[in-house]
Amino acid sequence: MTPPQRRPAGESPAGRVCLITGGTSGLGRPLARALAGAGAHVHVGVGDHSAPDPERSPGDPDQASQDTSITFTDVDVTDRAALEAWIAAVHAEHGRIDVLIHNTVRMHGAADAEGMTVEQAQSAMRAGYDVLVCSVRAVLPLMRSAGGGQIVAVALGEGRMSGEGAAASCAAVKAAVEAYTETLRSELAGSGSGIGLTLVRPGTAGKGFRMPRIADFLPPASPEEAADAVVHAIRHRRPSVDVPGSLTLFHRGLKAAAAGVAKGEGLALRAIKKADANACFLRAMSTIAPGVDRAAHRLTGGRVLVMPALLPSLMLTTTGSVSGRPRQVPLLCHPEADGSYLIVASNSGKPHHPAWSRNLLTTPQAAVTRFGRTVNVTATLLDGSERTAAWNHMVKFWPPYEGYARSSGRTLRIFRLVPA
Repeated sequence: MTPPQRRPAGESPAGRVCLITGGTSGLGRPLARALAGAGAHVHVGVGDHSAPDPERSPGDPDQASQDTSITFTDVDVTDRAALEAWIAAVHAEHGRIDVLIHNTVRMHGAADAEGMTVEQAQSAMRAGYDVLVCSVRAVLPLMRSAGGGQIVAVALGEGRMSGEGAAASCAAVKAAVEAYTETLRSELAGSGSGIGLTLVRPGTAGKGFRMPRIADFLPPASPEEAADAVVHAIRHRRPSVDVPGSLTLFHRGLKAAAAGVAKGEGLALRAIKKADANACFLRAMSTIAPGVDRAAHRLTGGRVLVMPALLPSLMLTTTGSVSGRPRQVPLLCHPEADGSYLIVASNSGKPHHPAWSRNLLTTPQAAVTRFGRTVNVTATLLDGSERTAAWNHMVKFWPPYEGYARSSGRTLRIFRLVPA
C-alpha cells in the first residue's frame, strides 16, 4: 500500500520583503502583523488615502516599536510619484521586493450610482484601481530581474454579491481589480517570469464592511482570520482565496446562475412558471410564501425575500382602508425601465380582490422595499390599452397569472407604482 503523500509545506514568508499599500484599512494592519510574525520584512504605506486606523497613527512610536520587523512609511499611495519613490526606496534598502499586496480602499458609504458624486466615484477608483496598476507597473520589472515574486490584490467582497442598494463604488472597484488581476495572470502565464498572482475576496474584513443580503447568513471572518488565510495563500501561491471560505460556494452558485440566465431560464424556474397546471402547488405557494417572506423581511431588515431568488419581488406597505394602519405584503413585480413597478392583484386566484388593492384605491400613496432600500411610491390603477400592455408583460414572466384570472372569474387589477 502506497503511503499518502504529504502536501508541500509551501514557501515560508520568513526573510521575504513584503510591501503593503493601504496599511490602515481593512486587512492592512492584521496582515502586516501576520507576515511579520512569520518572519517577513514588512513595509506598510500609511497616509491620508484611507480612513485612519483607531489602533494606530503613523506617528505612534510605541506601536511601531512593538512591530520591530514592520516599517511604517507615511506616503499617500494615490500620488503616483510618491508611490514609486516609496517602492524604489524599499528596493534600494533590501535589493528586492518579493511580495506586493494591494490593499488600498476609499469608499464613500453605500451610495448608489446616481447618488454618488463624480468626485467620489473618481476618488474610489483612484485608490482602489489606479494604485494597483501603478504599483504593479513599478514592481514587475524588479520581480522579473529577481526571478520571481508574488502580487496579491484585495478585491472588496461586497461588490461580488451587490445589487440594488449596494455601494456603486464598491462594485465598480471590485470589478476593475478582478478584471485587471485576471488579465495580468493570463499574460504572465507561461512566460517563465516566476511571478504569481493571488486575488483575495474578503466578505468581511475590518470595521464597517458587510456584504448585503444572503451573505448576512455567513459566519463573518475577523480581520485576523482573513490575514491568516492570505498568508496561507501566499505560502502556497494560490490563485485566489475567499474569506470566509464558504464564500466560494456562493461565488460558484452565482456563476452557475449567471450561466443559466445566459442560456435561457433554468429548469427550476421553468418548472415554477408552468405551475398554473398544478393547483396544489399554487395553493401551497400562496399559503406559505407570504409568511416566509414577511419573516425573512423582518429578520433581515428588508434585505431578504424568498421570491427574488427566482423572480423580481418587493415588499409593499399600504395604508389600511379601514384601520388606517400600515399593512405589508410581499408581491411579485415587474421593474420598468423608468424606475416604476407593475404589480397584479391576483390574490392567488381567489374570487375577491386582495385587501392591499383596496388600500391602494383608497390611499394611492405607499412604500416599496427591495434589497433593504425603501422608497415612497404612488399607485395608479391601469385600464384600457395600458392595462393590456402591462398584462402581457406580467404573464410573460409569470404565466400562472392566466390561471389565477380563470379561477378567480374576475379581471385582475394591475397597478403601476411610481417613485414619489
